[in-house]
Order: sequence, then C-alpha cells, then structure tokens
Amino acid sequence: MTKAEILKQWYKEVWEDGKLDVIEDYFVSEPHNQYIVPNFGIEPAEIREWVSVLRSFVTDIKVTIVHSIEEGDWLSAMLEIRCLNALSGQPVKVYQQIMLRFDGPLKAESYPSFDFIRFFEQLGQLPENTHALLLGGTKLE
Repeated sequence: MTKAEILKQWYKEVWEDGKLDVIEDYFVSEPHNQYIVPNFGIEPAEIREWVSVLRSFVTDIKVTIVHSIEEGDWLSAMLEIRCLNALSGQPVKVYQQIMLRFDGPLKAESYPSFDFIRFFEQLGQLPENTHALLLGGTKLE
C-alpha cells in the first residue's frame, strides 16, 4: 500500500467508522525523540480523545484526500471532511492538512492542522465569518 492508501484506510476506520481501538495499530509502538518539532507531534491517545469529541458534534463523516505528496518517509495531504451537524442535521464541510512521517507502514510522526474556526462556525458555536472578523480586529467575548 502507498502511504496515501494507508492514510485513507486510517480515516475510514477511525474517523468514519469510529473504530478507536485500532488507533495504536497505525503507529510505531516505541517512543522516540525524532520529532521535527519537539512537543508538537500528536500521540495516539490524543487522537482517540480528539476523534471522540469530533464524533459527538457530527455524524456521517466522510474524508476525501484532495491531494497528497509522498517524499521518502513523509506524506503530506490536504483532506476534505464532509459530515452532518449532530444536532441540526445540516451539512458541514471542513479541511485538514496533515504531514506524517512513516516508519515502514506505520506512522512515526503526525502533524495535523484542522480548520477549527470553519468547523465551529458551521456548528453554530462561532459567529459567521469569524476569521474575517478576527482579522478586522473584532474581539470575541
């Protein structure tokens, strides 16, 4: 399997199907100190918590890899996440970028960047156009 195929399988099992018990199966088991940015990488336990919280807000999650680039042990991908607001049933679409280092078929480092502002706007927990408002100097209280 290519790294992108492994990533797609990961999102299918963990995010879409909610199989949180397989998270560790995708990561190297030995801790290491090779992070590109110390204390910034995401650990499997953090992912379990994050996906659990995410799935409490939305249902029917579908993840699409919009574009990916593989270079040696590294994979960088742009993802589109479509789902439904769990309370209203309204569609939600958000993007995530992720950069991963693999050790064989397993993830050794994971650096995701999720568009939280757009996500929470669509859930009705932030005002519409929050990003633009913040750039314009508006203070959210």
